[in-house]
Amino acid sequence: MSLPDPTLENLVVALRLSNKPNIIVEGKDDEIIYGTLVERLGRFDVGFFSAGSKDTLLHLYKELSEYENVGDFRHAPVTFIADRDMWLFRGIPDQYDDIICTEGYSIENDLYSYAKLKDRIGNKAEYDQTLDSISMWFAYKVEEYLEKNPPEKTFESIRDEEHVDVAYHLNRVVPPEKTTLAADLEFLPSDHERVKAVRSAYHLQLRGKLLFELLVRFLNKPKQGFTNATVSYHGLYNDAITVPESDRLERK
Repeated sequence: MSLPDPTLENLVVALRLSNKPNIIVEGKDDEIIYGTLVERLGRFDVGFFSAGSKDTLLHLYKELSEYENVGDFRHAPVTFIADRDMWLFRGIPDQYDDIICTEGYSIENDLYSYAKLKDRIGNKAEYDQTLDSISMWFAYKVEEYLEKNPPEKTFESIRDEEHVDVAYHLNRVVPPEKTTLAADLEFLPSDHERVKAVRSAYHLQLRGKLLFELLVRFLNKPKQGFTNATVSYHGLYNDAITVPESDRLERK
């Protein structure tokens, strides 16, 4: 269930009126993925809310935490699920340790990992070359984030965290028909420790949306045999959820 206007105020009101357990996720894609998993289990009657953004989810978590011992504010349990994002590299701030976080950078990473989607790729050499390039750029972004948000920094509020923009579409990072980075991007050398760490665990550490964009790019190449159909992000999400390996996601 999504609210027409996913603001903090509306979410608080909806949760106060609810008489069943609720799950709060970040955005629309998260709602689709987790909602499908819950439907597949078929044993839970839960409410699903998309906060619209991670910031809104964290604000809501903080708001409810302040009232958890006040009267009957919570009529039913509320579970928060969030992507780790850059917390994967810095650690989850103590004030959010009750939030369920993904194993990898995002839910897309967990789907990619458990469903072994890379096995569908035909030209693995070209695919791996592109992953090498993306890892060099993304490792640079991780280092930039950690420089702005060192481990010893305490987050007194959500807004204290200095964000680094990694929401680049694959075409902005590695242009179509290329395996090398766009000329205007900064990156770390391939022998840098951060690059090696990201590349070795790319399925968990690279931004998940980039991984799915990469899959879509390669699976839609004519030589992959998909000449009469178009592979989409949501189609891949659904495929990942329905393969046997994704049962591990349900037991997490």
